[in-house]
Amino acid sequence: MDCQESCNCIPLFIEDKLTGDELSAFLLHVKSCKSCYEEMETNYLLKEALSRLEQGESFNIHAELLKKFRIYEKLSGLHNATQLTRRVILLISAFAVGICMLSLYI
Repeated sequence: MDCQESCNCIPLFIEDKLTGDELSAFLLHVKSCKSCYEEMETNYLLKEALSRLEQGESFNIHAELLKKFRIYEKLSGLHNATQLTRRVILLISAFAVGICMLSLYI
């Protein structure tokens, strides 16, 4: 994912609408790109601060964003692990089918 794609994903991330590979790519990019992280942080701070000020709540937006980012990193890791497990199972199944087919010809 490049910076332009990352910037397009920021509102989706803030609204919890990124999933799967798109979420993984976004997190990976934002974690390694200071400019995009700062853009995400600014957008999140503005949205949340305005909302909280209207409600009269006290808040620590920076800590909340960091917490949200870490939660999604864990979820993304689980998604990637699940995909890897599925691929391994598919590979093992294909291998087993290949062995069965081979045994029919022997």
